[in-house]
Amino acid sequence: MPEKNFRPIETPVLQISESLVLQPAELDDAERYFKLVAENYERLTRWIRVPRPPGTVEERRKAQAANLANSEHWWLIEVDSVLVGTIALHHVEPIERWALVGYWLGEGFTGKGHMTLSLKAVIDWAFSGLDLNRVEIQCALNNVTSAAIPERLGIRREAIRRQSEVINGVTLDMASYVAVADNWPPKPSIKALPKKEFRVDSEILLRPILESDCDTMWDVFDSGREYLGKFLPWIAEYKSEMDHTRIFESRRAEKDNFDGSCAYAIEYRGELAGTVGSGLPNRDNGIEVGYWLRQDLQGRGIMTRSVKALITMLLVEIGLHRVTIRAATTNLPSRGIPERLGFTHEGTMRDGGFVNGEYMDIDIYSILDHEWLARPTNA
Repeated sequence: MPEKNFRPIETPVLQISESLVLQPAELDDAERYFKLVAENYERLTRWIRVPRPPGTVEERRKAQAANLANSEHWWLIEVDSVLVGTIALHHVEPIERWALVGYWLGEGFTGKGHMTLSLKAVIDWAFSGLDLNRVEIQCALNNVTSAAIPERLGIRREAIRRQSEVINGVTLDMASYVAVADNWPPKPSIKALPKKEFRVDSEILLRPILESDCDTMWDVFDSGREYLGKFLPWIAEYKSEMDHTRIFESRRAEKDNFDGSCAYAIEYRGELAGTVGSGLPNRDNGIEVGYWLRQDLQGRGIMTRSVKALITMLLVEIGLHRVTIRAATTNLPSRGIPERLGFTHEGTMRDGGFVNGEYMDIDIYSILDHEWLARPTNA
């Protein structure tokens, strides 16, 4: 089959709304572009390679000319004619029919949906105007703000490229998000995904684990090490606050919002009380739930109420069939949760856990969707 005769395609103006427009970058944009770079230089160089803006008009125009020569499709994002950021398609491969896209917004312009709409418009044009099959977004794994853009569009994370970028001497893991033409816009999952946040009752809120929770969690883990460490083997990983911070940031960054797993901070009367969550649904439509609670908040029904709300979401709203809970045989508070909620005790895994250098028996509890629905409403 003969190859297509590829010709350079002019970068179009993409009018997204009355106020939001993507304008192809030009040489005369040098002054305002480098002004925006200068205003955001410190925050940008944490994540991407951005040369320091030249000092003179002539140097800025030369630098802009070089940028244009090296760019394949580069837009300036304008809101009411004000430059707020940039987005570009680069490394366009017309034969393999794929490209990379990169973007950034100036400080003060984030959180308004501009980049989400801009990325959608660029991908729309990449598939329709360039006839591409694949568009890839790469961003630092810890750059949750940048990663949220493709995630809001339903674009799935395809891979993590370990230690693949070095920015200002810092080695970064990169997340790769991929949109493909034959599933654009991305079709919704067959099953609903877990809620991002929901209120259990007037006292309890289940919400995402935030960066600001890091210090509070360390205080809880460090002060409650003896209590929590009896049954939670991962507590031993946190030998110092530095260990905790490193693992906390890594786990938050690696969280894939599209895989059906979930992790919630339990906020009780405005305080962080513990966490509750579930792993990946298995091929048999089952899932496992885990949790921990501060020692000083035991006995108030916080975890029972939180787990009950989570299971209702998993079985009723998402449509899973089976929920499993494991607890050490000697961990009476943890075992009390499934027992109060009407779970069936399936058996005991002898020496199924290994904590603090010792093996312990693990009790297995489960409940099925029709059993959960048949429970008394006040159970």
